[in-house]
Amino acid sequence: MEAGIVLRSGWTYVLRGILALAMGVLFLAYPGATLKTFIVIAGIFLLVDGVVNLIRSLVLAANRIPWGWTLVWGVAGLLLGTVLVRHTEFTLAFAAALVGIWAIFVGIVEIALALDLPPLSGRGFLAAFGSISLAFGVAMLALTAETVYAFMVVVGIFLLARSTMNFIIGFYVLRLQRQG
Repeated sequence: MEAGIVLRSGWTYVLRGILALAMGVLFLAYPGATLKTFIVIAGIFLLVDGVVNLIRSLVLAANRIPWGWTLVWGVAGLLLGTVLVRHTEFTLAFAAALVGIWAIFVGIVEIALALDLPPLSGRGFLAAFGSISLAFGVAMLALTAETVYAFMVVVGIFLLARSTMNFIIGFYVLRLQRQG
């Protein structure tokens, strides 16, 4: 697996944590926003997350570090983000399904990465938040949001949890880098 990726890229987790925190606060602060605005904001988040992971995969590949999962993660974010930004006429149920699929994918990848990490690397946190992502995604697919308000609050809470996970993993990794 690509445990080395996590152990060499603490800054990317912190950056993604900041992004998820900002988006989560926006979703919770303005729950009455229109469906189109929500879809565009969610799409932009996925596009930025996808670009960050694509850049990460290129840097890793250039340094001959395993990069496959990071590339797949980036492409998935770009594809889903593009669909959301370019096709705002889709229904909230479809947007919820896309976010659910993304959360399931992220959860599976995080659990897989956690299983490959060494002790005292924050792998328990990564596995826990991967499990939360997985459960969130399944819930989003099973129970599509009934209103924009409810959907935005749920996604906002999820993004705050993701930002927390990214900060925890990022700081663990940065601490390990300083020790090594």
